[in-house]
Amino acid sequence: MCVIAAKHFKGVGWVGAKNRDRNYLPTVNIVQSNRTGTQRLYLDDEKTRYTEGLNEYGVSILSASLSIKSDEKEGDKAIKNRRVSNYMSPDGKDIRDALLSKTIKGALDLLIERELSGCTLVFDQRECYLLEGGFTVRKKDVDEDNPRDYIYKVEKVKDYVVRSNHGILLPQLGYKKDTDDEHFKLARKSSEERLRIAREEVDKTTDPLELMNALSTTPNDDSFMNPIRTGDTKKEDMVTTGQILLIPKEKTMHYRPIFSEVKFKYSKLNGPDAKTFFEIVSSKKLLGFKEFVDIV
Repeated sequence: MCVIAAKHFKGVGWVGAKNRDRNYLPTVNIVQSNRTGTQRLYLDDEKTRYTEGLNEYGVSILSASLSIKSDEKEGDKAIKNRRVSNYMSPDGKDIRDALLSKTIKGALDLLIERELSGCTLVFDQRECYLLEGGFTVRKKDVDEDNPRDYIYKVEKVKDYVVRSNHGILLPQLGYKKDTDDEHFKLARKSSEERLRIAREEVDKTTDPLELMNALSTTPNDDSFMNPIRTGDTKKEDMVTTGQILLIPKEKTMHYRPIFSEVKFKYSKLNGPDAKTFFEIVSSKKLLGFKEFVDIV
């Protein structure tokens, strides 16, 4: 369960932010890759290899899941599959590949071709697009090898956009209203409430760095009804493990660890050959820098 947002700021252009929720303590690597001649800077979850970030051309990608059951079990799936081979999140690989694109159109086309599921923001300094996509089960003439149909819609964003974990362009995706499952009823309520609060706060922002704080508000006593979900993680609970901020104009990725460990080589990331740049953001929960951050 995550919240993503993007907003256009005068003199800066589009800026994107995300609260990343997991039901395990993640270790994330901050990776700067030059393997194909395009410099990419992205967050790479060690357990699942899920990825998002930006590249030297300012192409930026952030995504919130609409494949909820799969998302909630992704950590367990990674552990199970690694007994046989190294698990790699398919969505993470697709996003890494899309970040090789020099344009947001190229990135969007690849993500659609790969049938990426979720609410995904693809943006640069000048433009921002929302890709909402997922799968529906065929009711007739089911192909046993491919029993699902991929559906998607793309919308060009004006001013700002916020998304959580229920479909809006495609209401049949994500947490649905018409369910008898109590867990999913509560999750839908949370998704709607987190979206409402985040929209109100993002609308107020006047500075790019305020975008993270807009997703950090906690007006509800029940922490799981807030955009930022804090507390002790349990197997069935998703809590906010960190926040990501992408500023295409500056080619910068900012990460605020909340319930996560981070590995990076700061001098290499921001060295003389860097075309993309990384900054760590302090947190109120960051009692000691070493407690949450491992610098290697």
